[in-house]
Amino acid sequence: MDSVIQASSSLVNWLTRRDFLTAVAYAEDVQVIQPLVPLAEKNSVIHRLNSIQVGTSTNLSGGWLHVLRTLELHPIADGYKRVILLTDGNPTLGIKDPVQLIQIAADAYKKGISTTVIGFGNDFNEILLKEIAESGGGNFYYVETPEETGDIFFKEFGDIGTLYAQSIELKIDFPKGIDYLDLVSEVSSYQEPDPEETGRTKTLVLEVGDMRADDVKSLVVQLRPTKKDTPPNINISASYYELTDGAKLEQKTIDIPLDWNDDSAKEDADVVVEATIAKTGKGLRKAGTLLKEGYTDESIALLNDLIKDINEKEELAPEVLQTLGFRVSSLKNRILENSPTAAKHLVASASELQYGAMENFPDDGVEYHDQIFAYRTNEDIDLYRCPEIKTAIQEKMKEGYRYIVFNLAKSSYIDSSAIGMLIQVAGWLRKRGGELIVSNLRSSVKKVFSITRLESHIRASETEEEAQSLLKAWIESKAV
Repeated sequence: MDSVIQASSSLVNWLTRRDFLTAVAYAEDVQVIQPLVPLAEKNSVIHRLNSIQVGTSTNLSGGWLHVLRTLELHPIADGYKRVILLTDGNPTLGIKDPVQLIQIAADAYKKGISTTVIGFGNDFNEILLKEIAESGGGNFYYVETPEETGDIFFKEFGDIGTLYAQSIELKIDFPKGIDYLDLVSEVSSYQEPDPEETGRTKTLVLEVGDMRADDVKSLVVQLRPTKKDTPPNINISASYYELTDGAKLEQKTIDIPLDWNDDSAKEDADVVVEATIAKTGKGLRKAGTLLKEGYTDESIALLNDLIKDINEKEELAPEVLQTLGFRVSSLKNRILENSPTAAKHLVASASELQYGAMENFPDDGVEYHDQIFAYRTNEDIDLYRCPEIKTAIQEKMKEGYRYIVFNLAKSSYIDSSAIGMLIQVAGWLRKRGGELIVSNLRSSVKKVFSITRLESHIRASETEEEAQSLLKAWIESKAV
């Protein structure tokens, strides 16, 4: 509980005065720790969080529904609204039916309120929590030890702070001549039947969820052309709320041309790799369910099949698939070692794959080097400046840079979007074995780093020269 409160306090500090927050504790009853208020004075909110005590029951629906109602009634219609639901047990009071709980998440998401779920300890239903998060447009995390709590909140805020689009809905129309077979990717969907042909799918609707401005999400759909009337293209339309423009509803449509005359065409390597990752995510989820139900041998056999499939395709994308194979092998070892939390790790890993954790940002064909790039800001950083800065960083990463100094000498103010951006960039660089150091923090920005405890995740130095020296020493130590 101490770790949860500390991480929650960090989240409060990461938010800005333009953000609103409410906190509710649920045990035998529901207790409003902090009513929904703008974060003008954070110390009192943190003080209230520290008053939360451990209870003996879990009225999950009571606390959750209270927050959902509060957010739904909040007068700002174009704000981004997310619930972070934390629990260490199964529902014992209130609504306990899994179907009803999942429906609550789906209904709230349709109203623009997403739900992330974080499970602690060994006494919760990971399958249920993942399905709540999936239906609610949020993420599912498993925290096994108190030390992991801060990193989970850090990652969650990095995603929230850099969101661009919410409630993305994708529609694929299948003209006569193309039959829909299967959705390989694990994403919420439903089918609209063809009124002219019984049993045929006319439209596949994919509820993609939320995305960052720089994010790439691959969706794999299996189709089959019929022997006659093959169409020249297939239509895909998307709708979403753009958060940078007051949650304005945007709609996009594209016609993808189809070439039926190229008999020499081979399987696209990128499609094969994405399909492998998607199938692995589904397999891990099924393996977790089998293990939870007592079918240990079947769960291990399924993981062996996944490992074999990954190894057979490894040469198509060695870095991505080697990492994926190692992850699946590690999960299998947890089962062989009779780890009581193996099922939870399987389901959590399935969620990470579903939400794009295997994305290899933008590294295709990039050769890394150990030169250091210094990015120098020229003004304050807010939501509207972040996309431009991230684009500049991405261009340098495409040139092979993985060590970056972020000089903030000319920035007297950074908002929660800027903090989210720094978290995200640091994650990109660390994925390729690099590092980010910020330097030249003015007193106002240094205060933000201090009260948000951002300095425990991103290193700061007094000057750009000092940051350069730290990175050079880091590079030399790795070479040894």
